[in-house]
Amino acid sequence: MHNTVSLKLPAKEHYFEIASDTLESIAKDIHFSHQAREALREALHELFDNAVRHAYPSQEGPVEIVYHPFSYGLRIDVHDWGVPMAQHKYNTVPIDLKEDKGFNRIYKLVDRFEYQNLGKNGKKFSIIKYLPHQLSIQNDTKSPSVSQRKPKETPIVVRRFEDGDEEAIARLIYQNYGYSYIKESFYYPRKIKEYQGDKLYSIVALDATNDQIVGHFALLKMPDSNIAEIGVVVVDPAYKGLGIMNKMFDALIQTAQEAGLYAIFGEAIMYHIFSQKSNLTHGFSESALLLGKAPQDLTIENNQLTQTKRRGSVLVGYKLFHYRPQKLSVPKVYETIIQKTYRLANLPMERWLEEPVPKKHMHLEYSYDPLANVATIVIDHYDKHFKHKLGLLISQLRAKHCDMIYAEICLEKMPKIDKIVKFLNKNGFFTVEFSS
Repeated sequence: MHNTVSLKLPAKEHYFEIASDTLESIAKDIHFSHQAREALREALHELFDNAVRHAYPSQEGPVEIVYHPFSYGLRIDVHDWGVPMAQHKYNTVPIDLKEDKGFNRIYKLVDRFEYQNLGKNGKKFSIIKYLPHQLSIQNDTKSPSVSQRKPKETPIVVRRFEDGDEEAIARLIYQNYGYSYIKESFYYPRKIKEYQGDKLYSIVALDATNDQIVGHFALLKMPDSNIAEIGVVVVDPAYKGLGIMNKMFDALIQTAQEAGLYAIFGEAIMYHIFSQKSNLTHGFSESALLLGKAPQDLTIENNQLTQTKRRGSVLVGYKLFHYRPQKLSVPKVYETIIQKTYRLANLPMERWLEEPVPKKHMHLEYSYDPLANVATIVIDHYDKHFKHKLGLLISQLRAKHCDMIYAEICLEKMPKIDKIVKFLNKNGFFTVEFSS
């Protein structure tokens, strides 16, 4: 992996030449064309100029620029500690596609443009541009040869997280992903330790011959419900093929039950067949196919399908421990697939026969994942202004250039369910039925 390059410059226009020269050297080294280098330089200049004019309008301050080359492109972070920026200014970009300056200009010059409010630590903009081909480089995550892999009789011990494990877990993430892993908090040992038992339940695997941590699997607690997502599974490349993931999976399920979770779920990437089979083997029921959920820059070791640089889909599976029977408002157009999903999960399904009463006032919410560039609109009720409110929300998310927008509908006693689904379908939302 290429080394990260960092600059911390005064927010003054003439210092941009240093940032520009550094960019030129790095972009040439990873074989960007002259046209691509110029596009990156212009985008970086817009961000630097934004810091000079808006972050520090009446005072001096620093701008930190960090260049992150990776095997198929370059990410540049521009961080300042100046005047805060209202979130809606970024949310509504591009304000006008005819405009060719500022944030609108940046959107046209790069492949990804992201913003992160860091609170007291300022704000950070990130731009990403991809190479038209995979760059062949040697890196720290290169898989060991067969002769370097551990023998099958290597004794492996699986246990729950203990204080002191956090640094080894962060190293495993880096060993497998470099700095490309989407859940950034796992590069901070302190956060891994602080989240345990609250936001996170970790399982680790150790080589019993030397007590070295060689695997990690976790439950990531959802903030608004008593369920958790399974994920952050990594195994030291030298120890792959020893069944370590399955051993950790069993311990993870036991941990979830003892923690009193109602359910756990996993999102298996469609071009990673092993993860799908593993979920099914451990009693998960497939419930949804999310098209385009996996980012196009995702890489999986020895998986050629991830080299296409296209978004992938994920197969959502749930394992339930406690289920409260619910009366559902079932949309007619999707009644068959909903009944089939419940039947495959061995769950009872009872329809709500009376029409629930709409609320007088309601508001819609959405969640946005800037790293994956996807958003989810949460629909948990209905009022007479529903279509207008939903239309505005969809427009806002389209202005953010989201790659995918999902609608999450609560079916429990939902008023006007058929009207909601019909309006969503007219706006390009749809459900895909798959055979099992």
